[in-house]
Amino acid sequence: MRLLLMLACALHAQRELIPRDAASVDAGKQIYMGSCSGCHGATGEGSQGPSLLSGRASRLPDRTLLGSIKNGLPGTSMPDFPMGDTKVAQVAAYVRSLTSPAIATTVAGDDMKGRELFFGAGRCSSCHMIMGKGGHPGPDLSNIAADRTVPQLRESIAKPSARITDGFRGVSVTLAGGKTVHGVAKNHNNYSLQVLDHEGKLHLINRAQVVNLEWKEQSLMPAIGNAADAQNLIAFLARQAARGKLGGAQ
Repeated sequence: MRLLLMLACALHAQRELIPRDAASVDAGKQIYMGSCSGCHGATGEGSQGPSLLSGRASRLPDRTLLGSIKNGLPGTSMPDFPMGDTKVAQVAAYVRSLTSPAIATTVAGDDMKGRELFFGAGRCSSCHMIMGKGGHPGPDLSNIAADRTVPQLRESIAKPSARITDGFRGVSVTLAGGKTVHGVAKNHNNYSLQVLDHEGKLHLINRAQVVNLEWKEQSLMPAIGNAADAQNLIAFLARQAARGKLGGAQ
């Protein structure tokens, strides 16, 4: 029993080497932007140095990651950074946040206000569904916090057209006879087209019946410009993990 307790304490101490709270992540981001982004990119995508988004950084043991940041990597272009241990841990916290699922990250913001925005004035639920509540034709977000990182959530909210997921590109289809179908193209080829409309109805369309086909270059989802609203919405979405760490949507 004593040995088990000692092992549990050791594992707990290991986890605590790198903080996960929002303040530490934000502080680490500021240091990262000034000292690391020139080589690793503003969002960890890589430039002169390797990408931090591959997941390798998230798999490194805490002590290894902390040591790499503070002491550099001999034989590579990665220099040492003579910073205090607290600042090194903050940078590591930010690096971890780049690949950790949102559900495993402490996120700033008021998730209850985010929920009100999602199901209320923001009208997010008119296109998205969480645990069976909401609408079409946007992606189901019931497990979004286990599938996406916080930076990915932030990009989707601030710049929804940056990356449009396959199966959710907007389209307008005018058919012979004048009927027009609006929605997202779930599948398409030279012979047929499947469009999911805002009512959740799937239209199976023969391309021979199409008079005009208009693909939308921009996402059907509008960006949220208000910083406080965006952060509250991120806080809410970061708790939605139907199959994730917490075992249920919040």
